[in-house]
Amino acid sequence: MNSLTLSQGIRDEYDRLIKVIIHISPSVRTSKIIEGTGGKVSVADIIAYQIGWGKCLIRWYEAGIQGKVPEMPGNGFSTWDYLGIAQHFYQRYQFDSSDEQIGVFHQVVLRILEIVEVEDQTGNLDRTGVWPWCTLPSGKQWPLSKWIRVNTASPYKRAIRLIKKGK
Repeated sequence: MNSLTLSQGIRDEYDRLIKVIIHISPSVRTSKIIEGTGGKVSVADIIAYQIGWGKCLIRWYEAGIQGKVPEMPGNGFSTWDYLGIAQHFYQRYQFDSSDEQIGVFHQVVLRILEIVEVEDQTGNLDRTGVWPWCTLPSGKQWPLSKWIRVNTASPYKRAIRLIKKGK
């Protein structure tokens, strides 16, 4: 997958998600009426979840750039406790206003798009074995592009489905 395709996929799904969100009143975005990870969640929780995984991805990448293998998944978790991690993100990435939360989400997406561009230029975006942290517990190695996709465009699509279903 080239960076243009990956970047466009991220942008398209991000734009679709934001369009769905902005049509929901900010006062309703905190209502826990959507069936999501860990039970009933709000639109704000779903955005917090996207921010959390995006920030993890950025942290893993930046550790890799420094030649380090990051703690994964991190944020105080040493195992892939998805329910616990989701609850952590719901709390950590709540903001005083919906606009502030969306602004942080936007900045996370912009940073990830920068990573895609830089690593496409180095030739390391689709190469396996470059990033030790891109190895699954099974030992299978994924290219950075796949880690980026599973932490951006794919979950953005899921978020859209959850929000639409919850309306």
